[in-house]
Amino acid sequence: MATRTDAGATDVEAGLANGHADKKVDLALHLQHSVALVLDYGSQYTQLIGRRIREAGVYSMLKPSDATLDDMKSVDPKVIILSGGPESVHLPGAPRLPAGFLEWVAEAKIPVLGICYGMQLLMQELDGTIESNDGEYGRMDITVGDEKKQAVASVLFGYTSGGAREKVWMSHGDEVVKLPAGFSVVATSDQGSIVGVEDAARKLFGLQYHPEVAHSERGRELLRHFLFDVAGVAADWRMEDVLKEEMDKVAKVVGPEEHVICALSGGGDSTVGAP
Repeated sequence: MATRTDAGATDVEAGLANGHADKKVDLALHLQHSVALVLDYGSQYTQLIGRRIREAGVYSMLKPSDATLDDMKSVDPKVIILSGGPESVHLPGAPRLPAGFLEWVAEAKIPVLGICYGMQLLMQELDGTIESNDGEYGRMDITVGDEKKQAVASVLFGYTSGGAREKVWMSHGDEVVKLPAGFSVVATSDQGSIVGVEDAARKLFGLQYHPEVAHSERGRELLRHFLFDVAGVAADWRMEDVLKEEMDKVAKVVGPEEHVICALSGGGDSTVGAP
């Protein structure tokens, strides 16, 4: 069964028809594009992150938070986004980064953006401090600047001037109260929470709010800036190319003489095919 997700990937990418195909067939095709890898930590908006990336002309791929490091490496991502999620980093069994992740992205110089839980996880893994509080929920105002709301030269917010005000969408109970070494505060909420952090030298960035949702008024602009200006990703993928690429995958597996019967069901974001 080949299932298309809202992130533009199918389980053909694990080998057509339950492993019938050689996985290398698919890798050779999707590696024609710059891959933006999204690690899913359970956020209701994870699929939307993938969609925003695709709308910018970049190939997005979703993988679960428990994906192995080798699995991540196999898709050769040019950028990685850690999604939000409902867990607290303080809870036993909460999702973590795989062993060796930080060393790998540092060596490969892969930019990483943590969103909400993803930011908290990134900070905790680097010895920052996360505390639980009353949280912030809904649409709120933030200021691009340091903890005193003074203007800063931010790489992540390079699309706007320091000290700018923005309305964003919050949904968090925990918050970062102490940054790891090398990080700077680049945005704060009106309640005083740290909502934007960066270590530009290591290409590590974090947002406590959700730039992917429509309620964050400049969220799409920030994501595009992160993809193209910060990460240097190429906009080399188009939705119009998907059909041809999927047909090429099938042709490489089936060959010129065999036939395929396909039963198709579902809508645009939930299409299921059984070849």
